[in-house]
Amino acid sequence: MNINTSDRRQLEQSSNVLLLAPLTPTGNRACLELLAAVEPPARTNVAAVTYTPPPETWVANWREHVGMLPAELAFIHANTVETRPDGEDSLPERVSVGRVDPNQPMDIIAPLSEQLTRWQDNGNQTVVSVQTLTVLLEYVDFDTAFRYLHILTHRVGAVDAIGVYHMDPDVHDEKTINTLETLFDAVVEVSPDGEEWSVTETYGDRTATSDHTQNHDTDVEIDDTDGGVFDAIRDSLSSLFSGGDAAASNGENSTQRPTTDGPASPSDSPAGNAVDDVPNDAMLTDEDRIRELLTSYGGRMKQTDVTEETDWSKSTVSRKLSKMEDKGLITRVQVGRGNLVFLSGYEPETAKSPFETESS
Repeated sequence: MNINTSDRRQLEQSSNVLLLAPLTPTGNRACLELLAAVEPPARTNVAAVTYTPPPETWVANWREHVGMLPAELAFIHANTVETRPDGEDSLPERVSVGRVDPNQPMDIIAPLSEQLTRWQDNGNQTVVSVQTLTVLLEYVDFDTAFRYLHILTHRVGAVDAIGVYHMDPDVHDEKTINTLETLFDAVVEVSPDGEEWSVTETYGDRTATSDHTQNHDTDVEIDDTDGGVFDAIRDSLSSLFSGGDAAASNGENSTQRPTTDGPASPSDSPAGNAVDDVPNDAMLTDEDRIRELLTSYGGRMKQTDVTEETDWSKSTVSRKLSKMEDKGLITRVQVGRGNLVFLSGYEPETAKSPFETESS
């Protein structure tokens, strides 16, 4: 893989990368090499979402083009037919395989999220590989695929993982590719021989509110038996509906933030501003808390600051913000490996939906 220093630096700052390469052995090799370039395999967890080729083929190709398998490897195979090509070795015992219906991409979210949570504290870099979006779009309509990828890219970013999504640019029209590019931090294009690589940033073009995500509930049912992020979600929901108990757990002497004539600027906000300064009424919803917090920061703040200013985990914050995005209450713009959160009406021009022009 021939990639210059500048392009490599851009990739290192990206959470979700779209790889434009043909559905050929050369394109498949490029996808595997890009995955291996993120971190040495010995320090990498790979969760691979595969379609037509079975996991055994993926493992054989990895061994041929990369060598040593990742430290941790798991598959979600979007194919209900269990097949293993003749002559293929069986999978190593430590490699898990889950199967889902390729016509139901949302069924991928829950098991993938559980796997990412199990790996979150093992010290390795987690990478999600989706091979390929071209096959996905053969099974489902574009709106369904867009909504699925909107959720998936946010889940990947929420656990500090890196996502690589393979797509054949020769199969799809320019409008389809340009629309999907808004979901990613960077786009990698590969020469026909697979030797030359170019990287294009998409920072600032990503939009969280669009015709494909508005008016849809992006919440997904996830089993919470593994604890961690799922316990946090459950506890958050419990506190929301527990009445007086929730108020007691948050402190009895919380005070109302003074009313101002307008939103404060970031420089006016005290450095130690904490969520305890936000109205802590038992009837205040989590969305109200986030809106009050954004208002106190002048209508915009980093998503990491939302996590620090609340008692929620990173994944819980991401989940709540995703629901608020779908309602049009906020907009998130990805910059580097983090998000800026804007209260509705405060977003910059570059955060507007690519679909607004068409719908207006």
